[in-house]
Amino acid sequence: MARDARSARVRGTARAEPEPRFTFFGGKGGVGKTTCAAAAAVRAATEGARVLVVSTDPAHSLSDALGLALGADARRVGGVAGALWAAELDADRALTRWLREREDAIRVIADRGTYLDEEDVDRFLSLSLPGVDELVGLVELVRLSRTRPFDEIVVDTAPTGHTLRLLEMPDTLARLGEVLDGMHAKHRFLASSLGGAWRPDFADETIAAIVREAASLRAILADRARTSFTWVTLPEALSVSESEDGVRGLGERGASVDVVVVNRVWPAPDRPCPPCSGRIAAEQVWCARVGEIFGDRTVLELPAVASEPHGVRALLELAGCVRRLAPRSRREARRSSPARSTARAVPPESTARAAPPGSTARAAPSSLASSLAPGVRVVFVGGKGGVGKTTIAAATAIELAEARPEERVLVLSTDPAHSLGDALDVHVTDEARAVATAPPNLEARELDAARAWELERKRYRAAIDELFASIFRGRMDATFDRAVLEDLLDLAPPGIDELLALVALLDAVVGVEPAPAATAPARAARRAYDRVVVDTAPTGHTLRLLELPASALEWVHALMSVILKYRSVIGLGELASDLTQLARRLRALIALLADSARCAFVIVTRPAALPRLETERLARELRRLRVPLAAVVANAVTVPSCGRCAAVAATERAELDRLAALASRAASARRLIVAPAVHPGPRGAAQLRRWQRGWSA
Repeated sequence: MARDARSARVRGTARAEPEPRFTFFGGKGGVGKTTCAAAAAVRAATEGARVLVVSTDPAHSLSDALGLALGADARRVGGVAGALWAAELDADRALTRWLREREDAIRVIADRGTYLDEEDVDRFLSLSLPGVDELVGLVELVRLSRTRPFDEIVVDTAPTGHTLRLLEMPDTLARLGEVLDGMHAKHRFLASSLGGAWRPDFADETIAAIVREAASLRAILADRARTSFTWVTLPEALSVSESEDGVRGLGERGASVDVVVVNRVWPAPDRPCPPCSGRIAAEQVWCARVGEIFGDRTVLELPAVASEPHGVRALLELAGCVRRLAPRSRREARRSSPARSTARAVPPESTARAAPPGSTARAAPSSLASSLAPGVRVVFVGGKGGVGKTTIAAATAIELAEARPEERVLVLSTDPAHSLGDALDVHVTDEARAVATAPPNLEARELDAARAWELERKRYRAAIDELFASIFRGRMDATFDRAVLEDLLDLAPPGIDELLALVALLDAVVGVEPAPAATAPARAARRAYDRVVVDTAPTGHTLRLLELPASALEWVHALMSVILKYRSVIGLGELASDLTQLARRLRALIALLADSARCAFVIVTRPAALPRLETERLARELRRLRVPLAAVVANAVTVPSCGRCAAVAATERAELDRLAALASRAASARRLIVAPAVHPGPRGAAQLRRWQRGWSA
């Protein structure tokens, strides 16, 4: 069919090209979305489809998987028996392109619908906008899909929380159209009242075009003939738990998940091997759970391979290894449910301190806390998704709390797809609270961005009411102006997760200034923590968080300049006081982030090619941002026992050498910490303590 269409174009009688089909690959960070998406794209191209594979993750790994340098424009991938192109979305460039086409209209709408003059509007349009990857991601995907006559668009997405935000983009774009329309309503009203008629112009057409674009994107996502999701998971507790939540979230947004892939399933060993047998037994429990949860969908398995696929040939070989998970009855699934599993979570302490692969001497036990300067107050634990950041962060927080019982320690998750409660095996909410079975001076919190934003909206809506009451005092009707401000509050800003994570971090580290009449207990509750361990979102979004204090300070300065400019009209009021306090706290945080005596970043990675390459890029970015790197942790390191795990360990050895060299160059502790692989992973304070004692350097 595709060949006939191409022939028709050559003869000049081309039929309209069918719209391409979109397949989104989603899942928890580090489950292998990029590898699975790339393998699926290579296979589809080999089978005759014209395919474009695109990464929307701000921390791209698609180049690493394909073994090809990629950019924002689609590039032809060689070595494929078919037509394959690939690209890595550049959010800033895409936003610049999108705004350039609409900037004049937006400037005119703002000038007509607000009290801001052209200088004010230009100032705000020039400021950076965190979160643009979600804001323009779908728009850019559709644009790329139309650059050539593609049959398939394969999308390698960011981890779960940010993928869900990407799917909300049509609603956000439609809301933006409504806000702009609200601004322009004042102009239309005045034109009709004073001039007797209102004639639509290019500004009205821009608003209508934005609304049409939102409707078009929403229609693409809702069309199950054109768009589907493949969800990738691993046969382990945290990944399966997040998968259940993530697939439910996709369904709530109208997306269709047709296929679930259980990736990196450990194959049977070539001889009796206790570590392999324990891992297989633990994984079978979770494979059964996946079959029970997603039994109405196609469930596929991909085996773990000794070396991560790299390049077209290896990806095609991996695609050929896929097999369908045999359906299981609910009775079978219940018999092997996680609650009935008796597999050990962590090996006994006598075997936990395993030497790294290739080492003949037993490695010395290592403490991550000992790699930190004594005065460090903030520890960021970051890296590629799925490498075990949450588990490392939880274990480190427990160690710090035990070592310093007189201090208040907080472990804070800023990842929108939280796993901290799963790692600690307790219910964690947006309210910081003590962790059962952990030291009493340790508290845990999972930031709820939606809840925090709702609280901020209520607060500023009240401020708007107070502002208009004080300015106009019933002398004139300001319905349009009030509606515009309220609409802006209802429009959740891009980068809201990072924005509110920044506020939470400020509250935890800098503290919240109590009211003058606050009681002593209230003052104690609002004082800063002594130590904060931050369990971050995967790399791209963590870098966005670290860049945000400087960007936020620019926005504060811009807002303050506008308030001062119009103070004769609006007065200074509470907002000016809030902004002044926020600016002071932001400057304190910026100074802290650059101070190696008070701030440390710990990179968590795995001894595999793709995580190691991302670790190297992350270390370079931290150096650019002047954020001190304290240590590198290689997690889930295999201890050889049989031929199978010995082959994996041999591959890991070369990566461990590269990571050790990186740590010696870039980290202040100048050493690599090795955490052994255990199956199933540690959950709860006791298991985390025991596992942490098995780390080595």
